[in-house]
Amino acid sequence: MSTTIWHAFPDKTLCNVCGLPWFNDNQPLLWRFPKDVVDRLPTGVANKVPFPSGGRLLMKSNTTALGLKVTAKTGSNGKGLDIYINGKFNKSVAVAEVDTEVEMIFYSEFKPEEREIAIYLPYHQEIEIHAIGVDAEATLQPLEPVFQTPLPIVFYGSSICQGSGATKPGMTYSAIIGRALGIDFVNLGFGGAGKAEPKVVELVNAIPASCFVFDLGRSYGLQDSAPYKAMLHTIRNNHPDTPIICILPIASSREIYTTNPDHDRSTHTRAVAREAVETALSEGISNLHLVDGLELLTFDDLDGISPDGLHPSDLGYNTIAQRLIPMLKQVIG
Repeated sequence: MSTTIWHAFPDKTLCNVCGLPWFNDNQPLLWRFPKDVVDRLPTGVANKVPFPSGGRLLMKSNTTALGLKVTAKTGSNGKGLDIYINGKFNKSVAVAEVDTEVEMIFYSEFKPEEREIAIYLPYHQEIEIHAIGVDAEATLQPLEPVFQTPLPIVFYGSSICQGSGATKPGMTYSAIIGRALGIDFVNLGFGGAGKAEPKVVELVNAIPASCFVFDLGRSYGLQDSAPYKAMLHTIRNNHPDTPIICILPIASSREIYTTNPDHDRSTHTRAVAREAVETALSEGISNLHLVDGLELLTFDDLDGISPDGLHPSDLGYNTIAQRLIPMLKQVIG
């Protein structure tokens, strides 16, 4: 059996990090916004910035065994990290212990052949990565992905955008879309906090993108359309030609039978987001597209689509992705 050598993380000569635009400034933190602005963000966003939804480690190696030394800063609820080998899902591994360094083994006893490796980071857990473990005699180098566009799709929104309900990080709809289209992506979903606050929109606006997808969902709350309109104008002023897709809330079984907060927020957000988009279009904002969430996930789809009547399952996220992909192909080209 080969001896494992542990290489300190991060190291650009050994591993690439994708999907975390501020990683170079934050490292070794795997946070989604700059660490020096988090204390100025709304609490609901700041609390979820450390969850690296959409973050991926990319490398190539001929090692027969692969591991990470990791410390979890929060619980995982059984949802951990995914490894994809040569573009195909291989295994999901969760870190249950908190504040304890553990050695995660993704595979062992593989043939000594070079593989392209992508590790998807947790969408709902803060972790620290200390080292990457490979065979002593193995090669390890960063994987330089060949994306179909030079810039990523930037997703901003709430819990459904973040991935809540998926069994693993590779099954958020943004991750599924990224693999299907061969495009990099950034996931800025913050559960319960898709409210288009100016400080958050300013950071979203700072990312060069091939397309912006706004999925603020029910967490937009009972605000009027003004914050949504301001968000659209902010993005368009800085990105005059970049496509913008706005998604209205998807169907949920919780809103069917009774008038309750889920029903009220869904109905309200659908109305004000539609109003914001239609007003922006009338004011001359071009390349702006509205997607009815009730067509991405309909009331006829709900059986088996959601475990809690609100957030999609893996099947639900795949359904959303497959129905959204044709529009993304069209607007991105």
